[in-house]
Parts: sequence; C-alpha cells; structure tokens
Amino acid sequence: MNFRGTLRRVAGAGLALAAVGAVLMAPATAGAAPTSVTADPSTPFELIYGATKASGTIRWHQRSADIDFTLKASYCRRFSAFVYDANGKEYPAGGRSTSLHCDATKSDSWNIPVNVPGGPSYAHLCLQDENDRYLVCTRYDRP
Repeated sequence: MNFRGTLRRVAGAGLALAAVGAVLMAPATAGAAPTSVTADPSTPFELIYGATKASGTIRWHQRSADIDFTLKASYCRRFSAFVYDANGKEYPAGGRSTSLHCDATKSDSWNIPVNVPGGPSYAHLCLQDENDRYLVCTRYDRP
C-alpha cells in the first residue's frame, strides 16, 4: 500500500470538504435583501418670535415631507409651511398653515406630497400674525 498516495487523497478530500463547508456556512450576499432599512433623513426646526415658538421636525421622504410641529402661540399667531422641489416649485401651491391660535398650543403632523422625482428639496417655515403678516421665516434644506 502506498501511504503517501493515500495521505494525499485524504488531505485533498479534507480540503474539498472544508471548501464546501465554507460556502454553505457563508452569509449570502449577492442578491440578498438588506438586513436593515436606512431611515429617511430628518431636520429639527425652531422658530421664535417674542414669546411665540414653533418647533418640531421635518422628515424628508422620496415623494413627500412630514412636518411634525408644536406651536405655542403668544397673542394670535399662525404657523405655515411651504415645501419646494429642486426646481423651486411650491407644494401645495399656497403652502399649508394652521388656523389662527391665540395664547394657545397646537400640535399636529402634516404630510405634504411632492410627487416628482427627487421629491422635496427644501422648506420654508414661517410664523404669521393675526393679519397674516410674516413675522419670521426660515429655510430648511433637505440633508
């Protein structure tokens, strides 16, 4: 019996089994679904005019923006949001605003559709007085 020949065959079979085991035990990567979902970006905001404050978060999605806010109105105030695509088109036309709140607190969440490729690019958020005069506005860009 040829001991060296047998040893080579056994060693070769062991390597082949080790390679098969490595393939079977390796995590699937090609074509596999992602193991985690990346959250949409968000932008915190805060608008202050005297004792009036609007604060919250803009959540940027592929074809919309969610604006979660709390308005703490001193005197009579309104909170408004204007969302734009990359070409500067406003969604919805004329923006969105709360009713007039006088010495009160209002919390809400708005979903503003921007159903174009690329979705929303930036938003202008504003505080207005009882005559709809803009008191303060700030632009927030999508991260």
